[in-house]
Amino acid sequence: MKISIFKIGGSILSSKNSYINISSYIKDYLEENDENLFIVVSAIKGATDLLIDYCDKGNEDSLKKFVILYEQISSSFDNKNLINEIKERIDKLMKITNEANVNIALKDYIVSYGEKLSKIIMKYALNYNDIDVETLDADKIIITNNNYGDASIDLIETKKALDKIKINKKVFLIEGFIGRSYDNNVTTLGRGGSDYTASSLAYLLNAEKLYLVTDVPGIFSSDPKIVKNPKIVKRLSFEEAIEASKYKVKGINYKTFYPLLKTNVNVYVGMPNNYNTLINNNTYYNGYAKLIGYKENGIDKLVGLIGEGMNKEYIINKVNEMLKNKYDELIIDKNDTRPSLSIYIKNYNFYELLNSIHDKFIGDYK
Repeated sequence: MKISIFKIGGSILSSKNSYINISSYIKDYLEENDENLFIVVSAIKGATDLLIDYCDKGNEDSLKKFVILYEQISSSFDNKNLINEIKERIDKLMKITNEANVNIALKDYIVSYGEKLSKIIMKYALNYNDIDVETLDADKIIITNNNYGDASIDLIETKKALDKIKINKKVFLIEGFIGRSYDNNVTTLGRGGSDYTASSLAYLLNAEKLYLVTDVPGIFSSDPKIVKNPKIVKRLSFEEAIEASKYKVKGINYKTFYPLLKTNVNVYVGMPNNYNTLINNNTYYNGYAKLIGYKENGIDKLVGLIGEGMNKEYIINKVNEMLKNKYDELIIDKNDTRPSLSIYIKNYNFYELLNSIHDKFIGDYK
């Protein structure tokens, strides 16, 4: 039977209704498609940041906000079993935070609680919609190295753990973002780590489709908070997506697409029933850029134009014409071995620059 992977992003998880709505969508999908599903669930929106703030700064208020967030959502289901299960997990978390000093390994364990509690709620939401689901524990199946906070998945060892699972049900539910180290401790995979969990599962399970479910209809050509006229990027190759991660595009974890480089997996990015970005091993050339990302470090700015088949010489000439009288320091790197072009610049009017480059060099899509 075919296997598809759904990664449910934290950006769409914020209330009882959000969990119920996504589980209703899963139910409709199952009715239309005869497939096994693996659902990778993220923490509730903002939950991980609260735990990180507690671990890094000792902010007790952040820990309290985290607890209240999950208690309120679980209570809204009016299900005693769910409420008790969440309470038991939270009590365990509070005991640990009260008794131990936070080191790097313990930080990962604490930060993992956002996904662990979210999985419990998602299970009850799926049951609410009459979906039979088998839960899996990521910290027993996803084997990683010992790089706490930004661990890499050991695909060989994780495959051995997956092979022990009998895929005899239609729906499996597992946390994203979490693994277990060679030292037998909980690890986390870094920002955007749930995508990385999902892509690794897609590779190891020979899935045909991976859906990255989020709160926007696809990947934008640049940051819509800065660029006035962003477009939806309809098609990307895995190489382009990897390059985009280096310029902080949509919070893509830099490890996400490496497992898929030699596969035929189709990755769909967007909202439920509204996926407008397709990422796979094919590409579409238009001579221009598809994405523009950026990094900032004080007054130092780095703008990255991304797209296989860009006419880099043309773009470089046009950039020089646009900027030669406006900026004191301008360095352009063609990145000959990569599908990108980098512009290093020092200037206070960075947002105007980004909009100008976007309007000039983002190509149209068919």
